[in-house]
Amino acid sequence: MTKKDVKKIECEEAIRMLLEYLDNELDEHNHDSVEDHLHACRACYTRMEFESRLKNVVKEKAQEKAPIDLRNRIKKISEQF
Repeated sequence: MTKKDVKKIECEEAIRMLLEYLDNELDEHNHDSVEDHLHACRACYTRMEFESRLKNVVKEKAQEKAPIDLRNRIKKISEQF
């Protein structure tokens, strides 16, 4: 994908896709669009930095695994979407 093929997006759309971006769950086109926006928008870049740090803190602090019945209920609910 060339630079000119990257779709320009507004802050609202970038923020909406931010968590998927951080989790590397976006397709290449959307990933590149968010990344391009983050390079140009200081406010969204700051939000990305905050979300990234928060995600890492939660990951470090989460020592206990959820009980198996809770994990199974969450999995069942997520499969409905």
